[in-house]
Amino acid sequence: MPLLNVTTFGKAESRSLRNCPHSSLRLNVAICEDEDIELKRLEKILELTDFEINLFVFKNALEFIRTFEAKKYDLIFMDIYMPEITGVEAVEFIRQKDKDVYISFCTTSVDHALDGYRLNVERYLEKPVRTDDVIEVLERARSRRVTTKRRCILLGKNSGLIDNEDIVFAEQNNHTVYIHLLNGELLHKTATLDNLSAELCGTNFFRCHKSYIVNFDHVENIDRSIYVFEMKNGEKVPIKQREFPQICDSFNEYVFSVMRNR
Repeated sequence: MPLLNVTTFGKAESRSLRNCPHSSLRLNVAICEDEDIELKRLEKILELTDFEINLFVFKNALEFIRTFEAKKYDLIFMDIYMPEITGVEAVEFIRQKDKDVYISFCTTSVDHALDGYRLNVERYLEKPVRTDDVIEVLERARSRRVTTKRRCILLGKNSGLIDNEDIVFAEQNNHTVYIHLLNGELLHKTATLDNLSAELCGTNFFRCHKSYIVNFDHVENIDRSIYVFEMKNGEKVPIKQREFPQICDSFNEYVFSVMRNR
């Protein structure tokens, strides 16, 4: 069942949303707003939309930037006029760390239009925000996530999308592929690893065994005594023994390439 997960100052709660087509891809959405009336209005709109959302709520911009992490959010609704630091100052900080996240200013004034242009802020939402405008912003953020920010695979015709970056590894048993996710979920689809390999774009995915594909980004360690990758979620992925040195070399080359590009 789709959920709107709301996190406010570290306290989390979940509220159910109705099933609908948009719920195939969960969006990480942040609201930074100090006015309770406007905050509750925007939260209510998000709750009633057809999108599956992890919602993070901040009452001031300083608290937001203290906890900000690049690539954590797909969409940020940012108020401009707040105490301590303004929304414009907060977005200046955000853009130093994340140039891709979709940002929408929520404001009673268009005085900062040039700031918005300079900081690549995609939308201005005039308060009180309107449902149609919020849905349009969600649509655009969702589209960006699928087409540019992250690549995804489709579980099935009537199923959802999975972020490739959330996949720890995949294994095949007969005609079913089991997909292990970073959050502990185990999903499956009727396919072969060859089919899945064609969907998984990126050098981080590697066929390390005839029945396994591993995501190098989630490898914690290599246990050379039993020929396995130890993954960040605690699971172990077998490595083909006859090709063990070559596979280890491929992993090391990937790690070095990531470090060089940072």
